[in-house]
Amino acid sequence: MTVIPRIIEEELRFKFYNADAFCLAYNTGHTQYGDMYKSRPDFYPVYSPSGREVTATCAYRFNHHKSIFIGHADVNGINFFHDNNPTRSDLGDIVLEKSQHEVNETSIHLMTHNGWITKAGVRMVDEERNFTVILGEAAHIIDLTSTLIASDTDLTFGQDNHAFLGVRVADTIDVEDGGTILNANGQRNEEETMRQSADWTDYSGIVAGKTVGVTLMNHPSNPPSAFFTRNYGTFLTNFTLLDKYQLARGERLTQRFRILIHEGDATEAKVGDYYNQFVETPPRW
Repeated sequence: MTVIPRIIEEELRFKFYNADAFCLAYNTGHTQYGDMYKSRPDFYPVYSPSGREVTATCAYRFNHHKSIFIGHADVNGINFFHDNNPTRSDLGDIVLEKSQHEVNETSIHLMTHNGWITKAGVRMVDEERNFTVILGEAAHIIDLTSTLIASDTDLTFGQDNHAFLGVRVADTIDVEDGGTILNANGQRNEEETMRQSADWTDYSGIVAGKTVGVTLMNHPSNPPSAFFTRNYGTFLTNFTLLDKYQLARGERLTQRFRILIHEGDATEAKVGDYYNQFVETPPRW
């Protein structure tokens, strides 16, 4: 029997289901300070196919780490990464302005348009962020495409640790609590994987008695990117970790990523096979 995925749009979020099983949510953000304030979209909660929660949000260290998220701390001097101090004029918000979705027999597609806007109301970046969600028994796949557009001015994305696509894993997954970081080069944990370029990097550990994990994959068409990794539970693929990146007015930067939420560790999940499949998948967007 074919299980058709479902998406439900609620206030400020989209919920993704595999039949009746709630698998993950995409939160749209809400830039007015108050009970619902959130300065950028993110995925949370995120469950493995067996129902384990694999990410954390507002972590006890660095509460701007919100599960699975995109941001950058230096776009022409404006910080679109740290969001916990409303008095700072150098911070900006990533605002979801338009969205639409489609569902077929095997996947869910969500198309969004974001404005990267300063606290003073100046639009710095337009972003087309689109993703396909494929929910499975052994792994859930999120294929995400982000296109950054220099609509109004030349842009410099400064060299900075705090960018671009990041994950904060659940506490019991982090290396400090027995988990493992492993990349496609065979390097392990922060000591070996920090600032290393790799096709993918995985973070796996035990949640509720079962090993689960999250993998970030870079498409070969992306600009050179390295991974920022920490044993306390965060990792990011970052196209400006080693050098700045400039976009002239009118130019676009498109990056493709695969996020894998899987059962088992990276070896048991055959993460390399999922990466090869990703590389061979033609772009939808």
